[in-house]
Amino acid sequence: MATFAGQYNATIDDKGRVVLPSAFKKAMGEMQLEFVVVEKNRRSKCLDIHTVDTWERGVEKFRAKLSPETNPMHDKLLQLYFQNFVHVGVAANGRINIPNEFLEYAGLKDKVSFLGMQTSIRLSTAVSAQESVSDEDYLDMLKMIDGQNA
Repeated sequence: MATFAGQYNATIDDKGRVVLPSAFKKAMGEMQLEFVVVEKNRRSKCLDIHTVDTWERGVEKFRAKLSPETNPMHDKLLQLYFQNFVHVGVAANGRINIPNEFLEYAGLKDKVSFLGMQTSIRLSTAVSAQESVSDEDYLDMLKMIDGQNA
């Protein structure tokens, strides 16, 4: 399984094409890289990029919680779930072509950032220095998850 870490900036061209950072292509190693799965991240208004293997494991885990054959609400939820994903071909140079609907959803154009999120890659608008979190705020967040008073 590939592990992704680090942040890399890139540019999306006017046709929605962007090249995966070489560090992420290298992390994928010998994995078959004909396709990746792009997801609309509903929590962060960005896109998440998954290898097919990682995506399939996530789908199996989600699907195991549902009974769409007997529960209409589960059937509707499964339909909504799959609308968040699209398989995208990967060119030999690592270029992917993201559908316009997905680019518009995440507000992506021109300058973007790839961020390794361990098992997936987050694609968002380029992070400016003003949007970054201070070291103090980052440490406060770490304290919160450790159960310490910040």
